[in-house]
Amino acid sequence: MESFHSDEAEDQHQQLSLINERKQRRMISNRESARRSRMRKQKHLDELWSQVVWLRNENHQLIDKLNHVSESHDKVVQENVQLKEEATELRQMLSDLQITTPFPPNTSFRDVLDDLPCNTAYLRAESSSNNQSTITTSMDLLVLCFLDFYIFQLGTSN
Repeated sequence: MESFHSDEAEDQHQQLSLINERKQRRMISNRESARRSRMRKQKHLDELWSQVVWLRNENHQLIDKLNHVSESHDKVVQENVQLKEEATELRQMLSDLQITTPFPPNTSFRDVLDDLPCNTAYLRAESSSNNQSTITTSMDLLVLCFLDFYIFQLGTSN
């Protein structure tokens, strides 16, 4: 009977030893799994921080572009206002010129412009050699051509 108890005790001891060994392997496996999980988590966190840096840089570049476009827009709006004012002034000048025009009645301004013998290259050269004023727009050229022709017409009508 004693050998039975010793065999039984040895079997229990082997079972406990096997259970302890399994627990030990499971504990080691769990630690390794937790270590891999922490490494994945750290890698993911590093990638997220890298993305944050890249997105902040991209955001700054987009803000710079937006500011540049906004400044350009403001300049274009100002230029548009200036051009509208010039157009109004030119319309008034044309209206004043049509009152005292030497051209036959019912002559349209377009007909006058079509017959206008204007040398824009000469006018540009004349303007650049004369430092007092410069021709800045095509409207300036148009006015100069028209005034040149108008003065020519006044001179030939006398």
